[in-house]
Amino acid sequence: MFEINLDLSGIPADNPVLFAWWLFSHGGFIILGVALLFVLWDWWITSRQHLYEHGIRYLLLAIDVPKETEQSPHAAEQIFATLSATLNKGTLYERLWKGKHAESFSFEVVSLGGYIQFLVRCPADYRDLLEASVYAQYPDAEITQVEDYVGRIPLDFNTEAYDLWGTEFTLINKQVYPIRTYPEFEDSLSGEFKDPMAALLEVLGRIGADEDIWLQLVVTPTTDSWKRESAEEVKKLIKGHAGSSHGVLYWLFVELPIGVGCVIIETAFAGIFEPTWCGGEYGAFDSTTPEVVRDITKLSPGQKLVVEAIEHKASKIGFKTKFRLVYWGRRETFLKGRGVSAVVGAIQQFTVLNLNGWVPGRAVTTKAEYFLKQSRINHKQRSILRSFKRRSAHRGLGHGFIMNIEELATLYHFPVVTVKAPLVKKTEVKKAEPPALLPVMGQGYLRPVNQPEAGGPSTLGAPTGQPPTNLPFVDE
Repeated sequence: MFEINLDLSGIPADNPVLFAWWLFSHGGFIILGVALLFVLWDWWITSRQHLYEHGIRYLLLAIDVPKETEQSPHAAEQIFATLSATLNKGTLYERLWKGKHAESFSFEVVSLGGYIQFLVRCPADYRDLLEASVYAQYPDAEITQVEDYVGRIPLDFNTEAYDLWGTEFTLINKQVYPIRTYPEFEDSLSGEFKDPMAALLEVLGRIGADEDIWLQLVVTPTTDSWKRESAEEVKKLIKGHAGSSHGVLYWLFVELPIGVGCVIIETAFAGIFEPTWCGGEYGAFDSTTPEVVRDITKLSPGQKLVVEAIEHKASKIGFKTKFRLVYWGRRETFLKGRGVSAVVGAIQQFTVLNLNGWVPGRAVTTKAEYFLKQSRINHKQRSILRSFKRRSAHRGLGHGFIMNIEELATLYHFPVVTVKAPLVKKTEVKKAEPPALLPVMGQGYLRPVNQPEAGGPSTLGAPTGQPPTNLPFVDE
Protein backbone atom coordinates (compact mmCIF):
# COMPACT_ATOMS: atom_id res chain seq x y z
CA MET A 1 0.00 0.00 0.00
CA PHE A 2 1.31 3.44 -0.97
CA GLU A 3 1.01 6.55 1.16
CA ILE A 4 1.46 9.98 -0.42
CA ASN A 5 2.26 12.97 1.81
CA LEU A 6 2.15 16.35 0.06
CA ASP A 7 2.78 19.83 1.42
CA LEU A 8 -0.27 21.77 0.28
CA SER A 9 0.54 25.00 2.07
CA GLY A 10 1.98 26.68 -1.04
CA ILE A 11 -1.02 26.19 -3.29
CA PRO A 12 -2.12 29.52 -4.87
CA ALA A 13 -5.80 28.90 -4.28
CA ASP A 14 -6.82 32.51 -5.02
CA ASN A 15 -5.59 32.50 -8.63
CA PRO A 16 -6.93 29.84 -11.05
CA VAL A 17 -4.11 30.35 -13.56
CA LEU A 18 -1.37 30.02 -10.93
CA PHE A 19 -3.17 27.06 -9.42
CA ALA A 20 -3.28 25.33 -12.81
CA TRP A 21 0.45 25.99 -13.30
CA TRP A 22 1.20 24.72 -9.80
CA LEU A 23 -0.79 21.57 -10.44
CA PHE A 24 0.93 21.02 -13.80
CA SER A 25 4.45 21.60 -12.45
CA HIS A 26 3.89 19.39 -9.40
CA GLY A 27 3.09 16.23 -11.30
CA GLY A 28 0.13 17.25 -13.42
CA PHE A 29 2.23 16.87 -16.57
CA ILE A 30 2.39 13.15 -15.81
CA ILE A 31 -1.39 12.90 -15.84
CA LEU A 32 -1.60 14.84 -19.11
CA GLY A 33 1.11 12.67 -20.64
CA VAL A 34 -0.62 9.47 -19.59
CA ALA A 35 -3.96 10.77 -20.86
CA LEU A 36 -2.40 11.76 -24.20
CA LEU A 37 -0.74 8.37 -24.46
CA PHE A 38 -4.06 6.67 -23.82
CA VAL A 39 -5.82 8.79 -26.48
CA LEU A 40 -3.12 8.07 -29.07
CA TRP A 41 -3.17 4.38 -28.21
CA ASP A 42 -6.96 4.20 -28.56
CA TRP A 43 -6.85 6.09 -31.86
CA TRP A 44 -4.22 3.74 -33.30
CA ILE A 45 -5.99 0.54 -32.23
CA THR A 46 -9.38 1.82 -33.43
CA SER A 47 -8.05 2.91 -36.83
CA ARG A 48 -6.32 -0.44 -37.42
CA GLN A 49 -9.43 -2.36 -36.34
CA HIS A 50 -11.58 -0.36 -38.74
CA LEU A 51 -9.13 -1.21 -41.52
CA TYR A 52 -9.38 -4.89 -40.59
CA GLU A 53 -13.19 -4.67 -40.56
CA HIS A 54 -13.24 -3.45 -44.17
CA GLY A 55 -11.58 -6.69 -45.26
CA ILE A 56 -14.25 -8.96 -43.73
CA ARG A 57 -17.08 -10.17 -45.96
CA TYR A 58 -20.41 -10.42 -44.17
CA LEU A 59 -23.60 -12.26 -45.07
CA LEU A 60 -27.15 -11.55 -43.98
CA LEU A 61 -29.12 -14.73 -43.31
CA ALA A 62 -32.89 -14.88 -42.85
CA ILE A 63 -34.09 -17.62 -40.51
CA ASP A 64 -37.63 -18.87 -41.00
CA VAL A 65 -38.61 -20.24 -37.63
CA PRO A 66 -40.19 -23.69 -37.27
CA LYS A 67 -43.98 -23.48 -37.39
CA GLU A 68 -44.60 -25.56 -34.27
CA THR A 69 -41.37 -25.57 -32.30
CA GLU A 70 -41.48 -26.84 -28.75
CA GLN A 71 -37.91 -25.81 -28.07
CA SER A 72 -37.35 -23.50 -25.12
CA PRO A 73 -34.86 -20.60 -25.28
CA HIS A 74 -32.29 -23.08 -23.97
CA ALA A 75 -31.85 -24.14 -27.62
CA ALA A 76 -30.85 -20.58 -28.56
CA GLU A 77 -28.46 -20.60 -25.59
CA GLN A 78 -26.64 -23.54 -27.19
CA ILE A 79 -26.35 -21.59 -30.44
CA PHE A 80 -24.62 -18.70 -28.68
CA ALA A 81 -22.36 -21.14 -26.82
CA THR A 82 -21.26 -22.62 -30.16
CA LEU A 83 -20.45 -19.17 -31.58
CA SER A 84 -18.14 -18.42 -28.66
CA ALA A 85 -15.63 -20.74 -30.37
CA THR A 86 -15.00 -18.01 -32.97
CA LEU A 87 -12.95 -15.97 -30.50
CA ASN A 88 -9.56 -15.45 -32.14
CA LYS A 89 -7.66 -12.24 -31.51
CA GLY A 90 -4.56 -13.33 -33.40
CA THR A 91 -0.92 -12.76 -32.57
CA LEU A 92 0.55 -9.61 -31.05
CA TYR A 93 1.66 -8.41 -34.49
CA GLU A 94 -1.77 -9.06 -36.01
CA ARG A 95 -3.52 -7.16 -33.22
CA LEU A 96 -1.25 -4.12 -33.14
CA TRP A 97 -0.49 -3.72 -36.85
CA LYS A 98 -3.27 -5.42 -38.78
CA GLY A 99 -5.98 -4.60 -36.24
CA LYS A 100 -7.17 -8.21 -35.95
CA HIS A 101 -9.86 -8.65 -33.31
CA ALA A 102 -12.77 -10.87 -32.44
CA GLU A 103 -15.42 -10.72 -35.16
CA SER A 104 -19.01 -9.83 -34.30
CA PHE A 105 -22.39 -11.36 -35.09
CA SER A 106 -25.57 -9.31 -35.34
CA PHE A 107 -28.83 -10.97 -34.28
CA GLU A 108 -31.80 -8.96 -35.49
CA VAL A 109 -35.59 -9.00 -35.33
CA VAL A 110 -37.19 -6.59 -37.79
CA SER A 111 -40.72 -5.61 -38.66
CA LEU A 112 -40.94 -4.26 -42.20
CA GLY A 113 -44.41 -2.82 -42.44
CA GLY A 114 -45.67 -5.45 -40.00
CA TYR A 115 -43.86 -8.36 -41.69
CA ILE A 116 -41.60 -9.90 -39.00
CA GLN A 117 -38.33 -11.63 -39.84
CA PHE A 118 -35.51 -13.10 -37.74
CA LEU A 119 -32.08 -12.31 -39.21
CA VAL A 120 -28.42 -12.96 -38.43
CA ARG A 121 -25.55 -11.08 -39.98
CA CYS A 122 -22.32 -13.08 -39.73
CA PRO A 123 -18.84 -13.22 -41.28
CA ALA A 124 -18.85 -15.38 -44.39
CA ASP A 125 -16.16 -17.63 -42.90
CA TYR A 126 -18.52 -18.64 -40.09
CA ARG A 127 -21.66 -19.26 -42.13
CA ASP A 128 -21.32 -23.05 -41.92
CA LEU A 129 -20.78 -22.90 -38.17
CA LEU A 130 -23.85 -20.71 -37.68
CA GLU A 131 -26.08 -22.84 -39.90
CA ALA A 132 -24.91 -26.06 -38.26
CA SER A 133 -25.60 -24.68 -34.78
CA VAL A 134 -29.10 -23.51 -35.80
CA TYR A 135 -30.04 -26.76 -37.54
CA ALA A 136 -28.72 -28.77 -34.60
CA GLN A 137 -31.28 -27.10 -32.32
CA TYR A 138 -34.05 -26.36 -34.87
CA PRO A 139 -33.93 -29.09 -37.56
CA ASP A 140 -37.05 -27.71 -39.29
CA ALA A 141 -35.78 -24.15 -39.63
CA GLU A 142 -34.93 -22.66 -43.04
CA ILE A 143 -31.93 -20.38 -43.56
CA THR A 144 -31.65 -18.21 -46.67
CA GLN A 145 -29.14 -15.55 -47.66
CA VAL A 146 -30.98 -12.30 -48.35
CA GLU A 147 -30.24 -8.74 -49.39
CA ASP A 148 -29.65 -6.24 -46.63
CA TYR A 149 -32.80 -4.37 -45.65
CA VAL A 150 -31.03 -1.34 -44.10
CA GLY A 151 -31.05 0.38 -47.50
CA ARG A 152 -34.77 1.06 -46.96
CA ILE A 153 -33.73 4.12 -44.92
CA PRO A 154 -31.04 6.34 -46.51
CA LEU A 155 -28.73 8.24 -44.18
CA ASP A 156 -29.90 11.51 -45.77
CA PHE A 157 -33.61 10.67 -45.60
CA ASN A 158 -36.11 13.49 -46.00
CA THR A 159 -36.72 14.66 -42.42
CA GLU A 160 -39.76 16.67 -43.51
CA ALA A 161 -41.58 13.61 -44.86
CA TYR A 162 -40.20 10.94 -42.50
CA ASP A 163 -39.34 10.71 -38.82
CA LEU A 164 -36.97 8.37 -36.99
CA TRP A 165 -36.53 7.47 -33.33
CA GLY A 166 -33.56 5.40 -32.28
CA THR A 167 -31.54 4.50 -29.23
CA GLU A 168 -28.85 2.25 -27.88
CA PHE A 169 -29.87 0.56 -24.67
CA THR A 170 -27.72 0.72 -21.57
CA LEU A 171 -27.82 -1.22 -18.31
CA ILE A 172 -29.23 0.29 -15.11
CA ASN A 173 -26.55 -1.39 -12.99
CA LYS A 174 -23.05 -2.84 -13.33
CA GLN A 175 -22.65 -5.41 -16.07
CA VAL A 176 -21.95 -8.22 -13.58
CA TYR A 177 -25.59 -8.05 -12.42
CA PRO A 178 -27.92 -10.18 -14.61
CA ILE A 179 -31.21 -9.22 -16.20
CA ARG A 180 -34.33 -11.36 -15.83
CA THR A 181 -33.79 -14.53 -17.87
CA TYR A 182 -36.07 -17.16 -19.40
CA PRO A 183 -36.12 -19.63 -16.44
CA GLU A 184 -37.89 -16.90 -14.46
CA PHE A 185 -40.70 -16.71 -17.03
CA GLU A 186 -41.93 -20.18 -16.11
CA ASP A 187 -45.10 -20.26 -14.01
CA SER A 188 -44.29 -21.69 -10.59
CA LEU A 189 -47.70 -23.39 -10.27
CA SER A 190 -48.57 -24.69 -13.74
CA GLY A 191 -45.01 -24.96 -15.03
CA GLU A 192 -46.10 -23.23 -18.25
CA PHE A 193 -43.47 -21.11 -19.99
CA LYS A 194 -44.68 -17.54 -20.63
CA ASP A 195 -42.56 -16.60 -23.61
CA PRO A 196 -41.38 -12.95 -23.31
CA MET A 197 -41.13 -12.81 -27.12
CA ALA A 198 -44.94 -12.89 -27.33
CA ALA A 199 -45.39 -9.26 -26.21
CA LEU A 200 -42.57 -8.02 -28.44
CA LEU A 201 -43.82 -9.84 -31.55
CA GLU A 202 -47.37 -8.57 -30.99
CA VAL A 203 -46.03 -5.00 -30.96
CA LEU A 204 -43.94 -5.58 -34.09
CA GLY A 205 -46.94 -6.99 -35.93
CA ARG A 206 -49.17 -3.98 -35.27
CA ILE A 207 -47.30 -1.26 -37.17
CA GLY A 208 -48.47 0.12 -40.51
CA ALA A 209 -47.28 -0.67 -44.01
CA ASP A 210 -45.13 2.48 -44.20
CA GLU A 211 -43.37 1.94 -40.85
CA ASP A 212 -40.33 -0.11 -39.80
CA ILE A 213 -39.07 -1.30 -36.42
CA TRP A 214 -35.54 -2.73 -36.23
CA LEU A 215 -34.02 -4.43 -33.18
CA GLN A 216 -30.35 -5.38 -33.16
CA LEU A 217 -28.09 -7.37 -30.82
CA VAL A 218 -24.42 -7.10 -31.85
CA VAL A 219 -22.49 -9.77 -29.93
CA THR A 220 -18.72 -10.18 -29.86
CA PRO A 221 -16.95 -13.16 -28.26
CA THR A 222 -14.65 -12.17 -25.41
CA THR A 223 -12.35 -13.72 -22.83
CA ASP A 224 -13.35 -14.62 -19.28
CA SER A 225 -11.49 -11.65 -17.78
CA TRP A 226 -14.83 -9.97 -16.95
CA LYS A 227 -15.46 -12.64 -14.32
CA ARG A 228 -12.84 -11.02 -12.06
CA GLU A 229 -15.22 -8.07 -11.77
CA SER A 230 -17.97 -10.48 -10.71
CA ALA A 231 -15.73 -12.01 -8.04
CA GLU A 232 -14.87 -8.55 -6.72
CA GLU A 233 -18.53 -7.52 -6.57
CA VAL A 234 -19.46 -10.69 -4.67
CA LYS A 235 -16.56 -10.09 -2.28
CA LYS A 236 -17.72 -6.52 -1.72
CA LEU A 237 -21.32 -7.58 -1.05
CA ILE A 238 -20.31 -10.29 1.42
CA LYS A 239 -17.59 -8.44 3.32
CA GLY A 240 -18.80 -4.88 2.90
CA HIS A 241 -16.68 -1.74 2.82
CA ALA A 242 -16.52 1.26 5.09
CA GLY A 243 -15.55 3.62 2.26
CA SER A 244 -12.36 4.85 0.72
CA SER A 245 -9.49 6.03 2.94
CA HIS A 246 -7.76 7.88 0.08
CA GLY A 247 -8.57 11.16 -1.58
CA VAL A 248 -8.57 12.65 -5.06
CA LEU A 249 -4.78 12.95 -5.26
CA TYR A 250 -4.33 9.24 -4.65
CA TRP A 251 -6.75 8.54 -7.49
CA LEU A 252 -5.01 11.02 -9.84
CA PHE A 253 -1.41 9.97 -9.18
CA VAL A 254 -1.80 6.24 -8.45
CA GLU A 255 -5.08 4.66 -9.53
CA LEU A 256 -5.54 6.57 -12.82
CA PRO A 257 -2.04 5.82 -14.24
CA ILE A 258 -2.31 2.20 -13.15
CA GLY A 259 -5.77 1.86 -14.70
CA VAL A 260 -4.62 3.34 -18.03
CA GLY A 261 -1.56 1.08 -18.00
CA CYS A 262 -3.74 -1.96 -17.41
CA VAL A 263 -5.99 -1.08 -20.37
CA ILE A 264 -2.96 -0.80 -22.67
CA ILE A 265 -1.34 -4.00 -21.41
CA GLU A 266 -4.54 -6.05 -21.56
CA THR A 267 -5.24 -4.81 -25.11
CA ALA A 268 -1.75 -5.59 -26.39
CA PHE A 269 -0.99 -8.79 -24.50
CA ALA A 270 -4.45 -10.38 -24.08
CA GLY A 271 -4.02 -14.13 -23.80
CA ILE A 272 -0.21 -13.81 -23.54
CA PHE A 273 0.48 -11.85 -20.38
CA GLU A 274 -2.01 -10.78 -17.73
CA PRO A 275 -0.49 -8.94 -14.73
CA THR A 276 -2.06 -9.75 -11.38
CA TRP A 277 -1.90 -6.11 -10.31
CA CYS A 278 -4.53 -5.12 -12.89
CA GLY A 279 -7.66 -5.37 -10.76
CA GLY A 280 -9.18 -8.60 -9.57
CA GLU A 281 -8.87 -10.08 -6.11
CA TYR A 282 -5.08 -9.76 -6.30
CA GLY A 283 -5.16 -6.00 -6.79
CA ALA A 284 -2.33 -4.45 -4.78
CA PHE A 285 -3.79 -0.96 -5.02
CA ASP A 286 -7.17 -1.45 -3.36
CA SER A 287 -8.17 1.94 -1.94
CA THR A 288 -11.40 0.76 -0.30
CA THR A 289 -10.22 0.00 3.23
CA PRO A 290 -10.92 -0.81 5.98
CA GLU A 291 -13.34 -3.70 5.37
CA VAL A 292 -16.33 -4.58 7.49
CA VAL A 293 -15.92 -8.35 7.72
CA ARG A 294 -19.23 -10.21 7.45
CA ASP A 295 -20.26 -13.80 6.91
CA ILE A 296 -22.57 -14.83 4.08
CA THR A 297 -24.97 -16.27 6.65
CA LYS A 298 -25.46 -12.74 7.99
CA LEU A 299 -26.77 -11.43 4.68
CA SER A 300 -30.47 -10.75 4.22
CA PRO A 301 -32.47 -13.07 1.91
CA GLY A 302 -32.46 -10.38 -0.79
CA GLN A 303 -28.68 -9.93 -0.55
CA LYS A 304 -28.16 -13.67 -0.81
CA LEU A 305 -30.26 -13.80 -3.97
CA VAL A 306 -28.20 -10.98 -5.48
CA VAL A 307 -24.92 -12.78 -4.70
CA GLU A 308 -26.27 -16.01 -6.17
CA ALA A 309 -27.48 -14.20 -9.31
CA ILE A 310 -24.05 -12.61 -9.90
CA GLU A 311 -22.29 -15.93 -9.44
CA HIS A 312 -24.77 -17.67 -11.74
CA LYS A 313 -24.15 -15.11 -14.48
CA ALA A 314 -20.40 -15.55 -14.12
CA SER A 315 -20.77 -19.33 -14.48
CA LYS A 316 -21.71 -19.02 -18.17
CA ILE A 317 -19.99 -17.81 -21.33
CA GLY A 318 -20.14 -14.06 -21.90
CA PHE A 319 -20.26 -11.82 -24.99
CA LYS A 320 -19.78 -8.08 -25.36
CA THR A 321 -23.18 -6.84 -26.45
CA LYS A 322 -24.68 -3.80 -28.15
CA PHE A 323 -28.48 -3.49 -28.12
CA ARG A 324 -30.10 -0.99 -30.54
CA LEU A 325 -33.60 0.02 -31.62
CA VAL A 326 -34.72 2.06 -34.64
CA TYR A 327 -38.34 3.06 -35.40
CA TRP A 328 -39.01 4.85 -38.69
CA GLY A 329 -42.04 5.92 -40.70
CA ARG A 330 -43.86 8.66 -42.54
CA ARG A 331 -44.71 11.62 -40.34
CA GLU A 332 -48.46 11.26 -40.84
CA THR A 333 -48.40 7.71 -39.44
CA PHE A 334 -45.39 7.94 -37.12
CA LEU A 335 -46.59 7.28 -33.57
CA LYS A 336 -44.14 6.94 -30.67
CA GLY A 337 -46.77 5.33 -28.49
CA ARG A 338 -46.92 2.40 -30.92
CA GLY A 339 -43.35 2.15 -32.20
CA VAL A 340 -41.35 3.34 -29.19
CA SER A 341 -43.22 3.12 -25.89
CA ALA A 342 -44.68 -0.30 -26.73
CA VAL A 343 -41.29 -1.78 -27.70
CA VAL A 344 -39.46 -0.27 -24.72
CA GLY A 345 -42.28 -1.53 -22.50
CA ALA A 346 -41.86 -5.06 -23.87
CA ILE A 347 -38.13 -4.87 -23.14
CA GLN A 348 -38.89 -3.84 -19.54
CA GLN A 349 -39.98 -7.45 -18.97
CA PHE A 350 -36.31 -8.27 -18.51
CA THR A 351 -35.76 -5.75 -15.70
CA VAL A 352 -35.19 -6.79 -12.09
CA LEU A 353 -34.92 -3.68 -9.93
CA ASN A 354 -32.38 -5.05 -7.46
CA LEU A 355 -30.32 -6.64 -10.26
CA ASN A 356 -30.33 -5.21 -13.78
CA GLY A 357 -32.32 -4.19 -16.83
CA TRP A 358 -32.19 -2.25 -20.10
CA VAL A 359 -33.05 1.43 -20.50
CA PRO A 360 -32.52 3.81 -23.46
CA GLY A 361 -29.15 5.55 -23.21
CA ARG A 362 -29.70 9.29 -22.85
CA ALA A 363 -26.50 10.22 -24.68
CA VAL A 364 -27.48 8.46 -27.93
CA THR A 365 -31.29 8.61 -27.91
CA THR A 366 -32.71 10.77 -30.72
CA LYS A 367 -34.17 13.57 -28.63
CA ALA A 368 -33.00 17.02 -27.58
CA GLU A 369 -34.26 20.05 -25.70
CA TYR A 370 -33.77 23.82 -25.78
CA PHE A 371 -31.35 25.42 -28.30
CA LEU A 372 -30.77 24.05 -31.83
CA LYS A 373 -33.20 21.29 -31.01
CA GLN A 374 -34.05 20.03 -34.51
CA SER A 375 -30.49 20.09 -35.86
CA ARG A 376 -29.25 18.13 -32.83
CA ILE A 377 -32.05 15.59 -33.28
CA ASN A 378 -31.18 15.21 -36.97
CA HIS A 379 -27.52 14.62 -36.06
CA LYS A 380 -28.46 11.95 -33.52
CA GLN A 381 -30.80 10.29 -36.01
CA ARG A 382 -28.05 9.89 -38.57
CA SER A 383 -25.57 8.77 -35.92
CA ILE A 384 -27.74 5.94 -34.56
CA LEU A 385 -28.78 4.93 -38.10
CA ARG A 386 -25.13 4.79 -39.20
CA SER A 387 -24.21 2.65 -36.17
CA PHE A 388 -27.13 0.31 -36.88
CA LYS A 389 -26.29 -0.07 -40.58
CA ARG A 390 -22.67 -0.85 -39.83
CA ARG A 391 -23.63 -3.27 -37.02
CA SER A 392 -20.87 -1.50 -35.13
CA ALA A 393 -19.51 -3.06 -31.96
CA HIS A 394 -17.63 0.15 -31.05
CA ARG A 395 -19.76 3.18 -31.94
CA GLY A 396 -22.11 4.56 -29.31
CA LEU A 397 -21.93 3.73 -25.62
CA GLY A 398 -18.44 2.27 -25.20
CA HIS A 399 -17.55 -1.21 -26.44
CA GLY A 400 -20.63 -2.96 -25.15
CA PHE A 401 -21.82 -4.66 -21.98
CA ILE A 402 -21.24 -8.25 -20.95
CA MET A 403 -24.25 -10.51 -21.46
CA ASN A 404 -23.94 -14.24 -20.87
CA ILE A 405 -25.50 -16.82 -23.20
CA GLU A 406 -28.57 -17.27 -20.98
CA GLU A 407 -29.34 -13.54 -21.12
CA LEU A 408 -28.77 -13.42 -24.89
CA ALA A 409 -31.04 -16.41 -25.43
CA THR A 410 -33.73 -14.62 -23.41
CA LEU A 411 -33.49 -11.55 -25.64
CA TYR A 412 -33.21 -13.46 -28.94
CA HIS A 413 -34.87 -16.83 -29.47
CA PHE A 414 -37.50 -18.27 -31.76
CA PRO A 415 -40.99 -18.14 -30.26
CA VAL A 416 -42.47 -21.30 -28.82
CA VAL A 417 -45.59 -22.93 -30.25
CA THR A 418 -47.92 -21.00 -27.94
CA VAL A 419 -46.91 -17.64 -29.50
CA LYS A 420 -49.43 -16.88 -32.26
CA ALA A 421 -48.06 -13.67 -33.79
CA PRO A 422 -49.52 -14.00 -37.31
CA LEU A 423 -46.91 -12.17 -39.40
CA VAL A 424 -43.78 -13.96 -38.20
CA LYS A 425 -42.13 -15.66 -41.19
CA LYS A 426 -42.28 -19.41 -40.54
CA THR A 427 -41.45 -22.53 -42.48
CA GLU A 428 -44.44 -23.71 -44.52
CA VAL A 429 -43.56 -27.39 -44.99
CA LYS A 430 -41.44 -29.87 -43.12
CA LYS A 431 -38.33 -30.97 -44.96
CA ALA A 432 -36.92 -34.49 -44.88
CA GLU A 433 -33.64 -36.06 -45.97
CA PRO A 434 -33.60 -38.00 -49.29
CA PRO A 435 -33.48 -41.82 -49.19
CA ALA A 436 -30.02 -43.17 -48.40
CA LEU A 437 -29.73 -45.32 -51.58
CA LEU A 438 -31.10 -42.73 -53.99
CA PRO A 439 -28.80 -42.80 -57.07
CA VAL A 440 -27.32 -39.52 -58.31
CA MET A 441 -26.75 -39.16 -62.09
CA GLY A 442 -26.11 -42.89 -62.52
CA GLN A 443 -23.06 -42.92 -60.25
CA GLY A 444 -24.63 -44.32 -57.10
CA TYR A 445 -24.90 -42.37 -53.88
CA LEU A 446 -21.09 -42.02 -53.55
CA ARG A 447 -19.73 -39.61 -56.12
CA PRO A 448 -16.26 -40.56 -57.42
CA VAL A 449 -13.37 -38.59 -55.99
CA ASN A 450 -11.37 -38.76 -59.25
CA GLN A 451 -13.49 -39.11 -62.40
CA PRO A 452 -11.91 -41.74 -64.76
CA GLU A 453 -11.49 -41.31 -68.47
CA ALA A 454 -14.50 -42.11 -70.63
CA GLY A 455 -14.85 -45.88 -70.97
CA GLY A 456 -12.15 -46.52 -68.36
CA PRO A 457 -12.56 -48.66 -65.24
CA SER A 458 -14.09 -47.26 -62.10
CA THR A 459 -14.19 -48.82 -58.66
CA LEU A 460 -15.75 -45.86 -56.86
CA GLY A 461 -19.09 -45.51 -58.61
CA ALA A 462 -20.66 -48.86 -57.72
CA PRO A 463 -23.44 -48.78 -55.14
CA THR A 464 -22.84 -50.40 -51.75
CA GLY A 465 -23.56 -54.12 -51.78
CA GLN A 466 -22.33 -54.64 -55.38
CA PRO A 467 -18.82 -55.72 -56.48
CA PRO A 468 -16.58 -53.28 -58.32
CA THR A 469 -17.29 -53.20 -62.05
CA ASN A 470 -13.71 -54.11 -63.04
CA LEU A 471 -13.52 -57.47 -61.16
CA PRO A 472 -12.85 -60.51 -63.43
CA PHE A 473 -15.69 -63.02 -63.75
CA VAL A 474 -16.16 -66.51 -65.25
CA ASP A 475 -18.72 -67.13 -67.95
CA GLU A 476 -21.35 -69.72 -67.03
